[in-house]
Amino acid sequence: MHIRKDFSIGFSILMIFTILFFFIILTPVFFVVGNPDQEYTYYGDVPAKIYRYRLIDEDDRNSGWQLINTTVSTTALLTIVAARDDTNIKVYNLTTDELVSEGQLSNMERHFVTLANGSIFKAVSDKPVSVLLLNYPGPPNASTVEGPLPHTFYTTIDGLFVGKEFVFMASEQTGQDYTMLALEKAEVTITRDDGDEKRYSLETNSHMNIMLRPFRVYKIESTGNIMVQSGVILERTDSPIICFPVPCAEGGFVGKAFYTKSVKNWDFRRDYGYRISAIEDTKVTVYDLVTKEVIRELSVYGGGGVGFMPEADAIALQSDKPITLSMIHNGSIEQTHPYAGGTGGIYSGYGIGVNYIGVRPNQDTMIFLPVYSNVEAYFFASEDTQITIDGVSRTIAADSYFLFTQPGTHRVTSDKNLVVQLNHWPLEPENQGLQFSGTLVPCIQTVDIIPDITLTPLGVGFPMTYLIIGVVAAVVAAVAGFFVISRARKPR
Repeated sequence: MHIRKDFSIGFSILMIFTILFFFIILTPVFFVVGNPDQEYTYYGDVPAKIYRYRLIDEDDRNSGWQLINTTVSTTALLTIVAARDDTNIKVYNLTTDELVSEGQLSNMERHFVTLANGSIFKAVSDKPVSVLLLNYPGPPNASTVEGPLPHTFYTTIDGLFVGKEFVFMASEQTGQDYTMLALEKAEVTITRDDGDEKRYSLETNSHMNIMLRPFRVYKIESTGNIMVQSGVILERTDSPIICFPVPCAEGGFVGKAFYTKSVKNWDFRRDYGYRISAIEDTKVTVYDLVTKEVIRELSVYGGGGVGFMPEADAIALQSDKPITLSMIHNGSIEQTHPYAGGTGGIYSGYGIGVNYIGVRPNQDTMIFLPVYSNVEAYFFASEDTQITIDGVSRTIAADSYFLFTQPGTHRVTSDKNLVVQLNHWPLEPENQGLQFSGTLVPCIQTVDIIPDITLTPLGVGFPMTYLIIGVVAAVVAAVAGFFVISRARKPR
C-alpha cells in the first residue's frame, strides 16, 4: 500500500511538471501562431501635407520661402511583410470606413497598399506581420534602386522590439544604415528573399552596422537577443533632422535600459539631441557602446526631462528609475546658424517626425512633443479605453483615436494598450509641410508583452536578470488551472 501510494504521489508530481512544461513551451505557439481568433492590429495616419518649403536664401530669414517641388506627394505606401505562411491580411481606410485591400501572404512575402494623404488606416492580420509606412508614391518596380530610409526600430516575428528573429523589408541602400544592437552574445544569420546569406558574430553590449538592399525582404536570425534599427543622425547641417523614440531593451518604451545609434560630431548650435523624460527623480548613466566607457552622468527631475548630445557611434543608457528616451528636434530655427563650409544655413532648423510609441496599461508614460513645432499625437485604441493625459481623463472608443495637439512634456496613463503616432514639423513658415521618410507601425496587441531577456549592465561584472513577469504569470495560471481541474474531477 505504501509503495502504491508513493508511486501515485510521484506520478501526480510528474504529471504536474509535464503539464507545466507543455503549457509554458506551447502557449506562445498557440497564442501567437495558432490561435485562429487572434487579431493583430496596426493603426496609423498618413500626414495630410507631405511637402517642404525652404528659404530662398538659406542664410537670410527675410528672403522668403519657396516650395521644393520634388518633395510634394499626394500618397504614401503601406508595406506589409509576413513572417509565416498562410498569413491573412486586410487593410481598412477608417476615414471612409471601407476595405481597401486584402490578401494571403507566405513567409517573407510582401503586400503593398497605396493610401492618400490624410487617410486614417487600420491593418489587420491573423499572425504578426511587419508594417512600414513609407513616404513613397506607390509600389516599387524591378528596377527600383533607392527608397526612403526610415528612422525607426523593427519588430520581431512576434511583434516585439527585442528578440531573436526578425522579418522585414529594407527600403534604402546608401551605406551601412541598418544597425544590429546586441543585448546578448549572438551569432546572427541574415537571409535575403533570394536566398543570399551572411553571418556575423556580436558580443554582448555591442553593435554592428550593415547594408541592406532596398525593397528586399530580409530574415535576421540570432542566437541571442538583439534590436534592429535603421537611420542615421546626420552630421551635416544641410539636411533635415528626423526624430524617433527609442524602445526600451526590457520591452515597451518605459524602463531602465536603452540602446541606440548616435553620432560623434554633433552641431551644438542646433536645437536637437536625445531627450530623457522621467516620472520620478532619477540618475542616468550614458555609456559609449564601443569603448564601454561612461560618457555622461545625468540627473533628471520627475515630471520633466533633460537633453544631451552623446558623442559616440552608439550608446547605452542605464537609469535607477523608469524613463523614456527620444531623438528630438524642437523645431526652432533661431538657435541654428550657417555652417562653415556647408550649404545648409538656417534652413537646417527643419526637424520632423512621424513615429510611434506604445503605452502599456496602468504604466505612467512620459511623452514629449517638440515645443517649437506643429504637433499631432494620435492615440489609437483597439477596444474601449480610458486614457488620462496630465490628470484629465477621457474615453477612446474601440477602433478609433483621440487627437492631441499640445506641445511639451505630458504624463499619459491608460487602462488598455495604446499606440500613439507622433507627427511634428516646424512652425515656420505657417504653411510648412511634413516631408517624412518612413516608420515602422507597431502592433497594438503586443504593446504589453515582456521579452524573455537577460541584460548585462555596462560597468558591472555580472549579469542582471530582469524578472519576466509573463513567464511567472503563465506558471501561476497553469498551477491554478491544474488544481481547479483536479477539484472538478474529484469524486463526490
